Amino acid sequence: MTKHVTDFKGLFGTDGIRSRAHEFPLVPWLIEGLGWAFAKVQGPLAIGQRRVVMARDTRASGKSIAAALTRGFTSCGYKVIDAGVLPTPAVSCLVRAWDADLGCVISASHNPPEFNGIKFFGADGGKIPKEWEDKVETLLADFQRSRVDAASLRPAVTMTDEAYCRYRDFLIANFDADIDLKGMRIAVDCAHGSALRVVPDVLRRLGAEVLEYGVSADGRNINTGCGALFPKDLARQVVKMGCDVGFALDGDGDRLVVVDEKGAVLTGEWVMATIALYRAQNLMAGSWGIVTTQISNLALAQRLQKRGIQVFETQVGDRWVLEKLKELKLGFGGENSGHYIWMEHLPSADGALSIIFLAQMIRRLDREASKVFERFKLMPQVGITVATPANRPPLDHLVGFQKQLSRVRQALKGKGRVLVRYSGTEPILRILLEGEDSMARLRGMGEDLKAAFLRALD
Repeated sequence: MTKHVTDFKGLFGTDGIRSRAHEFPLVPWLIEGLGWAFAKVQGPLAIGQRRVVMARDTRASGKSIAAALTRGFTSCGYKVIDAGVLPTPAVSCLVRAWDADLGCVISASHNPPEFNGIKFFGADGGKIPKEWEDKVETLLADFQRSRVDAASLRPAVTMTDEAYCRYRDFLIANFDADIDLKGMRIAVDCAHGSALRVVPDVLRRLGAEVLEYGVSADGRNINTGCGALFPKDLARQVVKMGCDVGFALDGDGDRLVVVDEKGAVLTGEWVMATIALYRAQNLMAGSWGIVTTQISNLALAQRLQKRGIQVFETQVGDRWVLEKLKELKLGFGGENSGHYIWMEHLPSADGALSIIFLAQMIRRLDREASKVFERFKLMPQVGITVATPANRPPLDHLVGFQKQLSRVRQALKGKGRVLVRYSGTEPILRILLEGEDSMARLRGMGEDLKAAFLRALD
């Protein structure tokens, strides 16, 4: 039965749609509506001329969501190409390789197994523009379950083997042909997610000895105590097994955390600084600057600016990083969480592609990973999260909270910053404080903000 909802504004978050699986908005009628609405946004063509590439991660709920999306797309004449279980960036690659109109990934990225989500890519391989999301939200208000005519439905066309090989070969083709990884021992934690097959395969084909972890997906263990969010176990294995480097991915394969041979988990700022300096030293296209987000530690910009590299900040989300990279014609950018975009190669954050380039860089420099990656003192930074209700009030409407926020900004005296935002992927408020003050003082300010927010909700 269709749930009558008249306002879908805000359905899309920072990275698509995300919630607990089988709960609103990830319910069958609305998922079908998404396929229908996206087809309407792109406009009519003869049946079968519009194509969408669809992939998913290893969550148990993925197949049912894929089936509902397929019903919505095919009801409007779309041909759905099922690429099976593949990382999110694989769809960015395949949309362009197969000249498709749209890409779709069913994944909740780094979230726990009980969550799922849906992300959409345009024909250029980049995340769909905000304008499309706004149009889809408007169209959904008119969608009724009866619009899906059973007679118009068609099954997805399964191309899992072809999709896997195309993405695998794309990764290998981006590795310099004049070197290989023979003699390197690399540990990889795939978080029981979508990269569990392709990343170990690619590294072995390039000659590396691979120790693989997080490759036993059962539909319920993705991101559970492993992967990019939990790299400490991998760090221990890197030291225990004498590996040259370790890489930890998240469930959908677009995020990467790096561990050096001594078991040190490297911050995203250190990794981005290393990449930026290496690119500049090798005079790569667009290496005069990089793009990152406003939550990257201020020490990153300070470090790179001293070395002649400009740093441009955007709001949180790899979509905004991509837009700024395009605008400035820069070659690299990312988020300190481990999303790295290599513009010359793919308009999407790709953990596997990052592994390829970082392993290649280590091999080229012929030094231990601990001596390759930049290390510099980060400015004290404190992050606090607060659970929020489903109906989240605009922050600027919370008078008491805004007063406390003003007091915190005054206390920082221009020698730090405070960033407050609702998460676009989880039902939480994120509070970030950064400055020259002690961690204890910053945490105290953050706790005061948290208390003011909770009081404002009462």
